Amino acid sequence: MSFYPLLPHPTFDETDFAIWEDGFTTDECNTIIQLGESRDAIDSTVGGSKKEEKFNGTIRRSLNSWLPLDEDSEWVYERLGNITRCLNGMNWRFDISGFSEDLQYTRYNDDGSFYGWHIDNGVVGSEHPQRKLSLTLQLSEADEYEGGDFQINATKLSTLPKKKGLIVCFPSYSLHQVTPVTKGIRRSLVVWLCGPPFR
Repeated sequence: MSFYPLLPHPTFDETDFAIWEDGFTTDECNTIIQLGESRDAIDSTVGGSKKEEKFNGTIRRSLNSWLPLDEDSEWVYERLGNITRCLNGMNWRFDISGFSEDLQYTRYNDDGSFYGWHIDNGVVGSEHPQRKLSLTLQLSEADEYEGGDFQINATKLSTLPKKKGLIVCFPSYSLHQVTPVTKGIRRSLVVWLCGPPFR
């Protein structure tokens, strides 16, 4: 029986991250910003379990709102899902089932908002399956803010480009951070692709 692979199957080391440029147009990013800003924002929290979740300004300072799957946001979920399916197939081939959590719209203001080094392990004991891939959509132009560098520290330290509409995808167990914003506002959209536990 013959086997014809549909996706490249190279031998490679672990990929720290993958980039998809121009995943969303400027107008589409602005529409997502409007959706995010129309929701009630709360201080970002940290914690390993629902009982421990709380605001901790020494670890993370930003504002979050959540975009559930509805008629206004379905096109965003669909686009992100298709892009991530491609990136996963080309880089990691993790067993993923989809998005189990709402899209997280995050605003980093010029009050030194930041998110220190962390991994996206999710909340222990939650009803959501394991986070496997993290996805960040850059919603701000590079000249709209200073600081706010998105960095991943896996096999090496990498500072990601600041380009509106750019999508970065990486394994959720990778160490990453957003450095303090010193001027302007950094806006992003974050979501996690989940699946059965790694084995």
